[in-house]
Amino acid sequence: MHFFEINKIALIIGGVALLSILVVFIILFISLYQKRYYTNLKERQELQSSFQQELLKTRLEIQEETFRNISQEIHDNIGQALSFVKLNLNLVDPHNASLVIDKLSESKNLLTKTIQDLRDLARSLNTDFVSEIGLQVAIEQLLQILDKTGQYKTSILVEGIVFKNNAQRELVVYRIVQELLNNIVKHAEASAIDIEMQYLSERLIITVRDNGKGFDISTARSAENKNSLGLRNMANRMSMIGGTIEISSITGSGTKVLMELPKTSLL
Repeated sequence: MHFFEINKIALIIGGVALLSILVVFIILFISLYQKRYYTNLKERQELQSSFQQELLKTRLEIQEETFRNISQEIHDNIGQALSFVKLNLNLVDPHNASLVIDKLSESKNLLTKTIQDLRDLARSLNTDFVSEIGLQVAIEQLLQILDKTGQYKTSILVEGIVFKNNAQRELVVYRIVQELLNNIVKHAEASAIDIEMQYLSERLIITVRDNGKGFDISTARSAENKNSLGLRNMANRMSMIGGTIEISSITGSGTKVLMELPKTSLL
């Protein structure tokens, strides 16, 4: 009888020990799970905060670039058009009816174009214009600005069924395209710029090409090169919205930039 009682006590002690170990294991598991959960939550919050900060920075850059474009547009196009209208009116001879009609007709056409240009500028002041008019039209307007200078031959080819992506992501893509075009104007010495937009079932592919002087990629990406920061910023922004960007260039043979953005990229 004593033997069975000892075994019974041993079983109880063993059971209690196993139960204690199990409880400790569960507590540790819950503790580790909560720690990992809060760590992941903090990382997601930080990522979201970084994304919002980058988005705000992008909006400010777009506004700054828009104001520059408006200043240039007013000086180069609208100002000149109004000057021509003033010149036409000064040249009007009330005694020459046919000349009056010609000058008034020409002035009317110039004013109509100026009014349309002013409307386009007013729309561009809206920070949500990319979302409202769509990424494709917004990029087309960037090329139209370059066309008006008479220094570039531009083209845009759109393939597939156009779809709208997340508005914030499209804004980031628009800013990158804007920056690429600015770089072409400042550095490439190009005369032709071509953009392709391929809307595939699961992603959007945007290709930007120019026939400029090109550059050495490895040199441009070196830490000592002041332009490397711009290249890294583009790559970081595309990565942040779930996309990729690839730049290829050969000295003397122009530059090609390939961007890909998933259709249903969620952050």
